[in-house]
Amino acid sequence: MIVRQLNPRQFEDFHKALMEKAHAEPLNASYTVGMNINGIEYEIKVQPESHCKMAVLQALRIGRGKGGPDFELITGGNLLSSFLEILIYQDGIKS
Repeated sequence: MIVRQLNPRQFEDFHKALMEKAHAEPLNASYTVGMNINGIEYEIKVQPESHCKMAVLQALRIGRGKGGPDFELITGGNLLSSFLEILIYQDGIKS
């Protein structure tokens, strides 16, 4: 899990974007965001935290092959941090 501190405006804007674009399970505090990078499909779990922090919990790489889908769970800090930065950047959240 990686946690990033945002300023109040960034936090509200990003949280609003998550509520509009991401999938949330009932009674679950996290959101699942689909992302496609270089033709590879990912699902990233992001969770708003207290004090204007956002946490990225995990990511799932989904490979679509002839033998059916192939899944890889990603929990490494560098990749999770990068996914969170890309999500924030894509939503146009200003510093």
